[in-house]
Amino acid sequence: MSERQSVPITVLVPERRNVELLQRCAADPSVMLLASGDTLAGAGLLGLLRVGRVMVIAPDVASRTAGCECCQVRLDLIDAVRCAVLRRSPPERLVVVVDRADSAVSGTTTGDDPASDVITAISTLHAGGEVERLAHLGGLVVDVDACAASTRLASGLAVWDSQMEAAIAIADSIVVTGAELLTEPSRSIIADSLSELNRIGQVIFCATEAIDVERLIVLDSWNRSPTLSCSSARDGGEPLAWPEVSPTHAEATVETVVLHRCGILDSDATNAWLDRVVAESPRGLLRFQAALQVSTHHSRVCVRGSRSAMRSTTELQPGSTSSRRAPDDRGNVVVLIGRALDRQALSDSFESIEVAQ
Repeated sequence: MSERQSVPITVLVPERRNVELLQRCAADPSVMLLASGDTLAGAGLLGLLRVGRVMVIAPDVASRTAGCECCQVRLDLIDAVRCAVLRRSPPERLVVVVDRADSAVSGTTTGDDPASDVITAISTLHAGGEVERLAHLGGLVVDVDACAASTRLASGLAVWDSQMEAAIAIADSIVVTGAELLTEPSRSIIADSLSELNRIGQVIFCATEAIDVERLIVLDSWNRSPTLSCSSARDGGEPLAWPEVSPTHAEATVETVVLHRCGILDSDATNAWLDRVVAESPRGLLRFQAALQVSTHHSRVCVRGSRSAMRSTTELQPGSTSSRRAPDDRGNVVVLIGRALDRQALSDSFESIEVAQ
């Protein structure tokens, strides 16, 4: 029997129930949509249950370590992924909808962490085990309502609540739907606000009826580690730079810390440092990625995860059929997104990692 191919999963977080977006996702025959019964009913998609194109899920949260919110996983998501992927004709991609409205109504929001609904779903897909064998996180997509954001800006209100702020900060792509209704000044202000929060993903402004689902669900910013290089050039241009950005909105509580370092690092010391970072700020650390050069003969090791869950793979180069290659000068890059992160302490400790002998 041929080896089963890992199925990519897109996690979709709508600011409001975007019927058009869900219907477009469901219209793609290669996609299976996993969402709550209320979400599917609101989009008129419950009829697709009969043909196996959608699946109803409801949050069932448990901790891998008793009483630890940082170790929470979605048991329903694990079961749904197993059921979807192990069928005779599995989908080419799964789209999991994390609908905040459903959580609020049902009281299933996990703990007092305002980002927990989103982060628990992401952590589940990073947690390893059978999910890692059958499927992998392909990307987190956040859908922002252009009119609602513009209204809040004009009224002087906080642009994003705590959960949306966290989801936006760690997203692979942010889709601003209804953008055709925005004035240019409003569009510019919203773009600036989103860019301050998110330094990894891509912001897409589009008319509601012109959403390109293929462009949306195939984006995979967090898995394209070469874009995190400190000396690689984009399209032959200047080396990619990561300017330090501090949010200008007083309400913003999520920040991004980017650490650079060249050279070959000691593997054991690097592992110990990463374990310590995760252990010391599991609730504050929403999502992280690293591209680390720990060998003189192999490509960098890419580590990605959220909270206390992480997974690592060897970096694959574009157009390469093998992960074994001589190291280059792109060095080590670590991206940490979260709350109450001590930028200086993280930088100092990263610089203190021993070099390989």
